[in-house]
This record gives sequence, structure tokens and C-alpha cells, in this order.
Amino acid sequence: MRRTAIVPFLALNLLLVAGCGPAERPYQPGEGAASTPPSSATAAAEPEQAEEPEAAESETPGAGTVSIGGGKLKVTIDWPAKRDPLIQLMADYHLATRKAIVSGSDRYLQDLDLELTGAREAYDWVTQYTEQDKSMKGTSRLYNLRVAAKLDKGAQVNACVDDRGARMIHTRTGKAVVPQPDWIRRPHLHAILVHRGDDGVWRIRTFRYSWKGCPV
Repeated sequence: MRRTAIVPFLALNLLLVAGCGPAERPYQPGEGAASTPPSSATAAAEPEQAEEPEAAESETPGAGTVSIGGGKLKVTIDWPAKRDPLIQLMADYHLATRKAIVSGSDRYLQDLDLELTGAREAYDWVTQYTEQDKSMKGTSRLYNLRVAAKLDKGAQVNACVDDRGARMIHTRTGKAVVPQPDWIRRPHLHAILVHRGDDGVWRIRTFRYSWKGCPV
């Protein structure tokens, strides 16, 4: 997935596209395999590891930590005082992508609420690492989560991502990838544009990224 910068004065226009554009069909696991093949061949070659229980998420503000891959990667989420369901959608996506990279299996994306465009982008981003036998270890932080704008059927959710405590590694050797991806070396702003379908479910339509807007 290309990391398109979020231009502040375009945010409203992007939100209008999400809120007023025609609804896309919800993604169903297995759809779009011809254009964005999931890494099922890789996953099938190795036994799937049982998913470890996640840390309980509190409804109160403050940091919570989720351990992924038996502790290979630990993700800290700084929850805001007001837990909007759209905030949870952002957190769920962040955790699912990290689980997919650590495990080498994109099956973790299947439970996300995605429209078709969002699904293609999410699978593209994950498989560029899993298909090259790359994984992650270390620590990741998701903070400053907020609903930046909201209309009747469209919303933009922003969050800051800091993966500087993590390393992309080669799965077979455990050695660090050289060079490391830019998104690991620098904190960045991550935004999801979401659309509420006629069934009332909010789904991710697309993603935006920017190097600006996330002081540490």
C-alpha cells in the first residue's frame, strides 16, 4: 500500500468521499484473491500457532499492552479518556497487521471490518513482508488516538504510531533487515477513512499516512 501523505486542507474532502460516496460491498475472506493473493501458501506450509490470549482492555484511559507471538512483539496502546467505537476500529487494525507480520499469516485480517478497497490495501501492505519471510520483534506504540472528523456516514480516525522499539527481521535467520522500513525508523500519523454501511456497521474504506503530526 502506498503511504499517501495527509494534507490537512484535503481531510474534509477525503471525509466527504468516505461519507457521501457509494457504499462498497463489505469484504468477505477469500475475495479478491486474484489481485491480492493472501500468503496462504506460506501459512499452509507451517502449522499455525495458537493465538495467545490478549491483555484485557480497560474502558478507562491509560496504557494497555498486548503481547503478540509469545512476546516477540509487544504493542502498547494509549487509550483516550473517551473510547469511541471508531477508536477501537483503529486499534483492531493496528493489532491485526502486527499479528499478521509476526506470524506470517494474513488470517488475522479476516475479522476486520473492511470494504473491498480497504481490504486490498491491507492485504497488499501485509503480504509485502510475509511473502518475503519477514517478521517483527520488539515494541510498538499506538497513541493519540482520536476521531478527527465525523459525518453521518463517514469519519476519519487518526492515531500516532511509533515502531522505533521494533525491528523488522528475516524469519529464517532472525537477523535485522537492512535497511529497516521508514515506518519503523520514524513515528508517523496513521489515518483510516471509514464508511457506515446501510447495515449500520462502520468499515474501513482506505488509509492515509503522514510523517507530520506526531510529536514524541
